[in-house]
Amino acid sequence: MPPATPLPSTPDSYFGALDAPSVAPRVHRPIRLGLLDPATLAAPAPAPDPDVTAIIPARNEAETIAAVVQACREYAAHVIVIDGSSTDATPAVAAAAGARVLRDHGQGKGAALIQAAAAVTTPYLVFVDADGSHDPIDIPRLVAPLRANQADHVGGSRLLGGSDELHGGGDEFLRLAGSAFITYLINLRFGSRLSDSQNGFRALRTDLFHSLRLRSRHTTIEMEMIMATLARGARLAEVPTHERARTAGYSKISLASPLTWLSYGSHLVRGLCTRRTAPTP
Repeated sequence: MPPATPLPSTPDSYFGALDAPSVAPRVHRPIRLGLLDPATLAAPAPAPDPDVTAIIPARNEAETIAAVVQACREYAAHVIVIDGSSTDATPAVAAAAGARVLRDHGQGKGAALIQAAAAVTTPYLVFVDADGSHDPIDIPRLVAPLRANQADHVGGSRLLGGSDELHGGGDEFLRLAGSAFITYLINLRFGSRLSDSQNGFRALRTDLFHSLRLRSRHTTIEMEMIMATLARGARLAEVPTHERARTAGYSKISLASPLTWLSYGSHLVRGLCTRRTAPTP
């Protein structure tokens, strides 16, 4: 078995180094099958999408935020980092990497996302985690169904794309089991076929996001976003995205806290009881 590829010492090469061991066979196969023209590989990379704003909520993520911002800027013309009162250099590092940095009001992740979205002027917005677990290379894949008018809200699915984090330990088991249970209830209530209701990596039409009138202040905002979209009759789609393992810092979600479970339970019940309205035109 070949040795593991060491993580790079410079943040701007983080995502590329993780891809290096598998990129050659993954490129050679579609060329061999006639599915990819080798000439396209020599074409210049497309410019960042002027219609997309990436929103990155961050708190004490100075070790990873530069890599995430720099990678997002390859695909989104606008990048906003909404900082949650970090005690490290996260805001300064994010600004130096090219992000517009906003300070949140200390009310939680959900409130921070709503605050950041209010500053978006582009037709589409994408939410990306700051810990490096989401690969911004998937931003065009998330936005494509929106641009093609095939969906209004697109979630990245770790069940379809794989995860390096949702297995191996007690917390991982609880996360996976809890996510599966919540997704089942949402599918049962709204007649949907979702595979992942808890992934923060997702893209929406900006006008739809504002119309949802979300109220969740914490990490429950993802499932509230999904249920509000389905209740409005808007089109929700999923695409495969791979979740990488966090390489620095720590998760801000405490599964040991009863308040976490109470928050998820109350928001889930409220969302499931939301009256469905006619589809948006």
